[in-house]
Order: sequence, then C-alpha cells, then structure tokens
Amino acid sequence: MSLKELTAEKHKEAETTPFMKAVFARTLPQDLWVDWTYQKWLFYGAIEGAAGANLLLNDLPDLRRTFYLYMDYKEMNTENKQHSFRTIVIDYYNYLISIGKEPDKIIAHLYTWHMGDMFGGQMIKKIVPGSHRNLEFSDPMTLMTNIRAKLNDNMAEEANVAFDWAIRMMRDYDSSLE
Repeated sequence: MSLKELTAEKHKEAETTPFMKAVFARTLPQDLWVDWTYQKWLFYGAIEGAAGANLLLNDLPDLRRTFYLYMDYKEMNTENKQHSFRTIVIDYYNYLISIGKEPDKIIAHLYTWHMGDMFGGQMIKKIVPGSHRNLEFSDPMTLMTNIRAKLNDNMAEEANVAFDWAIRMMRDYDSSLE
C-alpha cells in the first residue's frame, strides 16, 4: 500500500469535519478563516523550521509557507482583530518541537499539510475570499515529486498522527459553527 492509501481513512475524516464542510459549503464565517490562517502560521513555522534544521528542504525551495501565511493573515484581517493561539494549536506546536530531530516524523507532517495545500488548497482558494499566497506554488509538480521521493510507507503512522492533530484543531471550531 502507498502512504496515500495508508492515510486515506484519516484524510477522509479530516475532510468531513464540520469546519471543512463549512468551507466547501461556503458557509464558514470569514473571521474563522482568518483565525485558522493565524493558527496555521504557528505550526507551519514549527514544521518548516524542523524540516530546514534536518536539511529536508534543500530540494524544496518553494515549499516554505510560513511567511505567506502571515502575509495572508495580515491582509485578510481587515478589522485588525487581535488573535491568539488556541490551546490545541499550542499543544500541536509543542508536539512538533518534541519530534523536531526526527526527520521521518517531520516529513510526515510536512507531507500531510503541504501536499494538502497543493491539492485541496487549490479548491479552497477559489472558495474562500481573500489572499492565498500560501497556496500559490511556482512549480507544484516538481515539489510534489521531490516530497514523494522523501516518503516511505513507514511514515504512515506519523502522517496519521498529523491528520489526528488536524482533525482536533478543526473540531476546536465546532462550537463557533453552530
């Protein structure tokens, strides 16, 4: 089985959270998307920082999204609302820091989030109003090929952990969607 097949169940669960359903139904309040962008800024920084420290980004020069997430957040936050990091996001950040010296685990999180940006993110940027620099890639096909070259099926367990974190973080918004 491929890594994609080994993570398909968790991927489906993430796609069907109330948060993602609201995104695709075009009913997600804009302020929640702005907040989500702010939250992603923190944990993408941890993933990309650890990936860089483990020399995993040398052939992935266009992969870094942290700066673009911040720029998108600043542009979309037209009301200059003060956001703070959610507890679950801080927990995920701390988890990422704890595995920061384990390249296979970090690449599993990079795979989960960044490949998602290159696929599902392309639909999202057509649905959700606002700036989406973080979803713009100059050569996505080469990036995908280079990421896939770093993967192996033994990363499935950690990629599923990344999906579990994604699901928990998105479900943290459930009460705001009612």
